[in-house]
Amino acid sequence: LLLSLLNLAVSPGSRRLANRRCFCAAAAAAVIATPPQAVAASPTTAAIYDAEASAYDAAYADSLVSRAVGFDSLRRSVATRAHGDVLELGVGTGLNLPFYEPASVRTLTGIDASSGMLELARRRAGDLPLGPRVTLRIADAAALPFPDSSFDAVVDTFGLCVFEAPGAVLSEVRRVLRPGGEVVLLEHDDGPVSRALAFTRGTSAVAATCAYDQDVAALVTAAGLRLSESEPVAGGFLRRVVAGRALER
Repeated sequence: LLLSLLNLAVSPGSRRLANRRCFCAAAAAAVIATPPQAVAASPTTAAIYDAEASAYDAAYADSLVSRAVGFDSLRRSVATRAHGDVLELGVGTGLNLPFYEPASVRTLTGIDASSGMLELARRRAGDLPLGPRVTLRIADAAALPFPDSSFDAVVDTFGLCVFEAPGAVLSEVRRVLRPGGEVVLLEHDDGPVSRALAFTRGTSAVAATCAYDQDVAALVTAAGLRLSESEPVAGGFLRRVVAGRALER
């Protein structure tokens, strides 16, 4: 069974259609049997996800693997924590958008490096009650174009693994987060499963953009954020984190 799933995860069809998060989810499922958003990306990385944008939802959101792993439920657990003025990093095609609570979110700003992904996110937002309060734009997560203390919540799902400077991104997150606000993350995390999957980064250009063996909790605290929740999910391949601003330094 494990070999069959692994073959599915790294098959030529999967490599052709998958983007960073799809590929990582499929490979994770193969090992534990239980992404293209690329803000702060180089032009080359952004181009990779532009090229894969039209295939993203079919390959990722609608795949049997992502459903089996329960990615919609994981996304919902993150998005429903957000309130007030919300910033989502690497919004991609907007797969998290349906899970935000309209009664809790005043405004939602989503950023990404891929114009192709953002176009699909705009279409998705247009069909949602929250749509009129959603703003989507190209931006660099390592140099956010927002004033200090702009947001009550910052959300990211599967973005730290592709950001070229995740520490700089999290420092920017801290800067734009309001006192008392929350950072809510769902990320690929360092651990035995991630290390076992290191070889998969060489299977395609898309997979190569995903460094899914980072110590997420360490990155968060190093950026001056205070952990309030840190929970391994999906067999330890992913980590869900909630953090706030630490004392001013």
